[in-house]
Amino acid sequence: MDSNVILMMLKDKIPSQALIIVQEKLQNADEEKVNNLSLVPLKNPIIGLILGLFLGSFGADRFYKGDMGLGIAKIALLFVGGATTFLVIGGFLLLILVIWCVADYFFVWKGIQQDNLNRVLQVLN
Repeated sequence: MDSNVILMMLKDKIPSQALIIVQEKLQNADEEKVNNLSLVPLKNPIIGLILGLFLGSFGADRFYKGDMGLGIAKIALLFVGGATTFLVIGGFLLLILVIWCVADYFFVWKGIQQDNLNRVLQVLN
């Protein structure tokens, strides 16, 4: 498989600054490693962003990324904040959740790209 085709497929799934590194690794890799890249399951950062926008408070973006602990923590914060009878504490917990969800738009996007890069480099090394 042509390395330029592989780079085009990876363009949106790994950090843009890492494309040069991957290109160099592809040029030095044997044909078997290059072909094995098509078998590597890569996640789409756009799906992570969409999940974060619509279901971020339920931790769906973190579950998709593979961060089960953080996904469970988001759900727990949602339910504890919503179930707290003290308005000040519950409101504060929900505010923390909102800030966390907004920050996760960036963190999940970049995290998925970095996870994909790590998988690609693992195959090429």
